[in-house]
Amino acid sequence: MTKIHSILVATDFSAGGDAAVRRAVQLAVAHGASLSLLHAFDAQQLTSDPASKLRLRQRLTDGAASILAQSGIAVDVQFGAGPPELAIAACARAQAVSLVVVGARADPDLAGLGSTASKVARSPAHPVLIVRAGSSKPCARVLTAVDLREGSVHALAFALALFPAAHHRLVYALAPTLDGMTPAGALGQAPQQQVLESMHARAERGLQQLVLRVAGQARHPVVFEVADDLPERAILVDASAWPADCVVVGYRGERSPGDSIPGNMAQHVIQYTLVDVLVVP
Repeated sequence: MTKIHSILVATDFSAGGDAAVRRAVQLAVAHGASLSLLHAFDAQQLTSDPASKLRLRQRLTDGAASILAQSGIAVDVQFGAGPPELAIAACARAQAVSLVVVGARADPDLAGLGSTASKVARSPAHPVLIVRAGSSKPCARVLTAVDLREGSVHALAFALALFPAAHHRLVYALAPTLDGMTPAGALGQAPQQQVLESMHARAERGLQQLVLRVAGQARHPVVFEVADDLPERAILVDASAWPADCVVVGYRGERSPGDSIPGNMAQHVIQYTLVDVLVVP
């Protein structure tokens, strides 16, 4: 079973960065994991204002001391120069962390992603938790998008390890038509419906087997739904209706030329859901 041994959280001292730090501290306490606090500074700014480096370093050190006082966790302070996404990737790689935590954007009340979160999620080498909500309550409801391929099964296993006390729900989306799967006009309405029903039944059997595989990793029964909808819409609708505290998507490294974030479904989820998003490579 996956062990969460180390967590890296990036902060820019904004409200969004503070939310990410709170979530990272909460997870570090829950797992007994080590915690690193990273701030990446603009080298050009420091050239024009050298004293700001000392102020930023002191602010980061004070933040680490506050975490130690409140949670008992000793925090490793990391201070890097250059683009934040590159500093985060380098630090995560050097420390072989279990999880990277970033804020969705400086202002967590605004929709969409900030540039740093977007770039970190673009091609993650480690699982990335994008923190949207300002709430410090533990994630109690976790929704994972699955398609029964190994990538989504791996994402589910990581989600179960990261949030062992949560209620877990799986959603498998079947597109409402067979467009792109069969030649136009090759199937009549009745045969097409039969194929869709067969696909639905096969998906349910696969999900039942998957739930049995992971039963020992979950504190609560894992439930699932097969949704007759497009994946990107099904996960957003289910996350809102349940409602979920965190949505989990697997990253397969597949991108069309116009995509700036992994996969069409993941792109929609990261951009439009209002809760935390965990991206698992």
